[in-house]
Amino acid sequence: MGSFSTSLSGVEAASQDLAVISNNLANLDTTGYKDQAANFQDFFYQMLGSDGAGDPTQIGAGSVIESVISAFTQGTISSTGVPTDMAIQGNGFFVTQDGASTLYTRAGDFSQNNAGYLVTDTGAYVMGYPAVNGVISPSQTLAPIQIANGQICAPQATSNIELTMNLDASATPATTSSTGGTGSTGSTGSSGSVTGNGTAATGTLTITGNAMAGQTVTIGGTTYTFETTLGNSPDEVQIDPNSAANTLTNLADAINGTGTSGTNYSSDTSGVSSVTATAGSTTLTLTASQTGTTGNSISTSSTWGSFGGTALAGGTAATSSNSSTGTSSSGSSDNTFSEPVVVYDSLGNSHTLTFTFTMTAKNTWSYKITIPDADVGGTGSPVSVGSGTLQFDANGNLISPASNVTGLTVTGLADGASNLNLTWQLFNPTSNTPYITQVAGQSTVSSVDQDGYTSGSLQSFSINSDGTIQGAFSNGQTLTLGQVALATFQNDQGLELNGGNTFLATPAAGTASIGAPDSGGRGTIVGQSLEASNVDMTTELANLIVAERDYQSNARAISTADQMLNYVLTMQP
Repeated sequence: MGSFSTSLSGVEAASQDLAVISNNLANLDTTGYKDQAANFQDFFYQMLGSDGAGDPTQIGAGSVIESVISAFTQGTISSTGVPTDMAIQGNGFFVTQDGASTLYTRAGDFSQNNAGYLVTDTGAYVMGYPAVNGVISPSQTLAPIQIANGQICAPQATSNIELTMNLDASATPATTSSTGGTGSTGSTGSSGSVTGNGTAATGTLTITGNAMAGQTVTIGGTTYTFETTLGNSPDEVQIDPNSAANTLTNLADAINGTGTSGTNYSSDTSGVSSVTATAGSTTLTLTASQTGTTGNSISTSSTWGSFGGTALAGGTAATSSNSSTGTSSSGSSDNTFSEPVVVYDSLGNSHTLTFTFTMTAKNTWSYKITIPDADVGGTGSPVSVGSGTLQFDANGNLISPASNVTGLTVTGLADGASNLNLTWQLFNPTSNTPYITQVAGQSTVSSVDQDGYTSGSLQSFSINSDGTIQGAFSNGQTLTLGQVALATFQNDQGLELNGGNTFLATPAAGTASIGAPDSGGRGTIVGQSLEASNVDMTTELANLIVAERDYQSNARAISTADQMLNYVLTMQP
């Protein structure tokens, strides 16, 4: 009887459908898994003849599974916080290499092997485009992506300096002046005294990075200790791990006694009961809170040790001018202002250039840039790097120089580094407005910027939407380490399931188009995240009921056919 084979084919197809549904349910939690569905088709038909109208009379012979397709719809993306995890939002597959086999996957639960290479759970290499010196070449070929924990960011010598500042237009032009030097790294700044009633002196500390727990700075005999968390000891300063500027603000609070990060400044400077501290982004300005007849000197010293990979740049000590005689002692006054600027040489060592400005006439300031003599192998006074004159119009606008100051050169560095060739950027390259103004008000620098940095080691990394891997280094720099590649196919259904969350390319899928994410129709990358299975459990349970009924119905048809056959066989003549 044909009904046996027909029903058996139905049982077989239903059994295979149940297997597909069971596999979907088994992979509910499989990263990047794509739901599958079995498609049925009728088998073949037996021609019995035709009816009176000439229409064919046919009886079907059952059903078979025509195809099993994968639903390449987007799965839910969830954050994991794991730096090496990646999810694809949109089209594409990660490209991996396992020996001689190229495999494709949506599962981005990667890790690093003992050599720092990104690998899958099975050890296959994640392929992409490695960067060279932070740059990915357009002609780069696919290669394994390596993120070495000990990777070093090479230093970069300073070539450009910017000072956004104001010079006090109300100052009295100097008739006789001398300027104080800048204390060397970790040294005690100079101090001095004058007679007569003077103005409050200022001193400046400059930093190049954030503080570390246990490091200290001594100001006027009081030692402040930086800590991650404040304890019960006096003169502690809390570190803001995300902002060196905030750490400076905490130090200023400790000195001023206005915050919860320490205690009041209590040790007198020479003839002055206290100072106030004002924090900038990289500088801490100390100002004597009152004038005095014995001299308003501020003495600073530092034992910070390692600070952002370099030592503290040093402090500029200052004393007040003698307004009764019109002379000034070493340091800063209303007509003399100094600002230390940390720069870096080709070896990554830091040097402090001191910019000293003196009003020589109304709307006219001379400037001199110096470097400690020890930095260039000497033992004497600071060495001049450059000097000149700044002129302002009646509205306080810089009119001369009319362009940036070039040709500032430091030769013969004692550490053996290449010569420093510097440009002082006086004008904004976009708006062409000067960075320096001259209006009535305290001479001050609001920001200092320079493009050099010391060497640094890799601290962490993150992955951008275009697949680029950005490394954060201890010197504050961020460099591109590589870029993950994605592959797309003309026919995703033509891919061969290979197990282990991977696919193999086949002629039916077409040639893989491999390139950068977020280009050529490829999806984007979501870092520290994974794509979940797109299986919907409710739908699959409903499908399971249908497949079960299908199986039972075909089995019942077999049972009925069996009863009919037994009836025929037991018929008596």
